[in-house]
Amino acid sequence: MSAAEPDLSAHVAARDAWARSARGPLALVNAQHVDRPQPVWPVAGQWAPAPGGLTVTASASDGVVVDGVPAEGTVLVAGDTAVVPSTVAFADGLAGTVQGSTLRVWDPASDAVSRFARIDRFAPRSGGWVTVGRYEPRFGLEAPGHLTDAAGDPLPVTGTVETTVDGVPVRLTAVRSAPFHGRPRLQLIVQDATSSLPEDDPGSSYSMGRFLYLDEPDGAGDVALDWERLVLPPCAFSYQYACPVPPEENRIPVALTAGERHPVDAAGAVLH
Repeated sequence: MSAAEPDLSAHVAARDAWARSARGPLALVNAQHVDRPQPVWPVAGQWAPAPGGLTVTASASDGVVVDGVPAEGTVLVAGDTAVVPSTVAFADGLAGTVQGSTLRVWDPASDAVSRFARIDRFAPRSGGWVTVGRYEPRFGLEAPGHLTDAAGDPLPVTGTVETTVDGVPVRLTAVRSAPFHGRPRLQLIVQDATSSLPEDDPGSSYSMGRFLYLDEPDGAGDVALDWERLVLPPCAFSYQYACPVPPEENRIPVALTAGERHPVDAAGAVLH
């Protein structure tokens, strides 16, 4: 754990709060690619592709508010790459964001948010579970197929991490993640023996795998892999996210009984 990261109990609380937040994965109810003029469920307006984002055509009575102003006629909704992306609000507390040509619709009172109780986790090991690995940059390394972020965009492969897990040596492909408190991070997208178990098995984890984030060294160097901080991908919470497929070398043949398992309701039933 780096000095910038919270302790495990704070990490767990922050993850639960993120999952149920207004822009958390449980609140995403639609992510619709707009390639022609069309309606988007469940919000008002006619949406169309445009340079820099999307346009919406609506009347004031539709209740579509772009950048604080009720939409009347056709209005540009600037996307996430704009200097100042647009804010969009709809009736009933829904909100929208534009990523590329996709309109994302967020409902902070969605059924999934209402049902969610917590992210179920494996019981932490006494003394933790940290292995030491060796990071080697691999500039120009070709990305394996289907290695994408939650929006389906390709992730840049930066190198490999070699470590030993329960006596089994592994060499994992690492991708670059968004910085954390200004520090560059690596991301490992992994599956393990718990991924193949039925979801109602107490030893199971999400079938598509989990993520582990590491501080990125300045060049080749040692890294610490804290397996208690394995987290679920956004697609474990909502079908509206693309699910990355871990490359073959990241399918670890041991049971990583650490970190997050599934999002669950108050009765312990898996939400998704």
